[in-house]
Amino acid sequence: MRTILLFFCGLPFFALAQDASVKPVKKKVFTNPLVLGSIPKKALSIQYESQSGFDNTYRFPSLLPQDNITQKVDNVQSLRVGYFKNLVTKPKTYITLDAGYWLSQFNAANTTTPNTQQTLFSGSFHSISAATNIFKPLDQKHFVLINTSLELNGNSESLKNLSAKNLFVGGAAIYGWKKGLSSMTGVGVLRAYRLGRVIHTPAILWNKTFNPKWGVEMLLPARAVVRYRPNKENIFTAGFDLEGGQFAVSTAGASILNNTFLQRGEIRPKLGWEKELSKNTRFTLNTGVRINGRLDVAEGYDSKNIVMENSPKTNLFINVGLHVLNLKTKAKKK
Repeated sequence: MRTILLFFCGLPFFALAQDASVKPVKKKVFTNPLVLGSIPKKALSIQYESQSGFDNTYRFPSLLPQDNITQKVDNVQSLRVGYFKNLVTKPKTYITLDAGYWLSQFNAANTTTPNTQQTLFSGSFHSISAATNIFKPLDQKHFVLINTSLELNGNSESLKNLSAKNLFVGGAAIYGWKKGLSSMTGVGVLRAYRLGRVIHTPAILWNKTFNPKWGVEMLLPARAVVRYRPNKENIFTAGFDLEGGQFAVSTAGASILNNTFLQRGEIRPKLGWEKELSKNTRFTLNTGVRINGRLDVAEGYDSKNIVMENSPKTNLFINVGLHVLNLKTKAKKK
């Protein structure tokens, strides 16, 4: 009994000696996608845009030699609806969803006789898109960013008979590094239809906050913006977007444009203002110049065989939007 008693009395000291020999394991720290001062993401956005009228000169390269034809497009009206949601926010993985709808209504000037420009530019073009961003931290400073996107694009007539010709796939793969919460830099490759025809190009990501008022946000060559925040209610921006896409085109009757693709790309220098209306709502105003990058009709997907070549003049645009930062849901009653 004395031996058993001595054993149990000495057990705590034995356990302490064992614990002292075990070194504590350091928890690995991972970086995250946050850059302080960035323009906030919007859970829900509704935007209306109007472009001023412009002259458009067009020709048909595949037909017999002919004079270029110049006619006027009165305006272009657009509506955009956007949705954003964080799907996964874990230390080792961040996944987001972006979904959107873009409607463009071209309004060609009326003419006394039917013409191809009116056939093309008197209708609506639609783009329904969904994209995911996967931010994968590698350690405290480095990360991999993967973007995949799918678009369903076409004019109204082509969307009546959906097929693979309406689907367009894009994406990006970027390797990057962060220095604290004020800077994010990365390099990679981008696949996009920003100028109407698919391109594969090197990409540079740079988001940086220099001080509480000034910062930059860019993914070159797609977009770039310099932001100035004089106070917490207002953000002023200056930058540019490359914007566009490829759209399947169908016509109700026989036409040279039937079963073709509109390759639309725009270079858009712009100035912007974002105003806080409340803690959860924002108003935005952007205005600038639309410079033609490409506005051609091709005979096939991503084709360089042009059916109708358009050369629209530069014009102006104004875009206003209303945004909700968070879609709050009420807790269910038990």
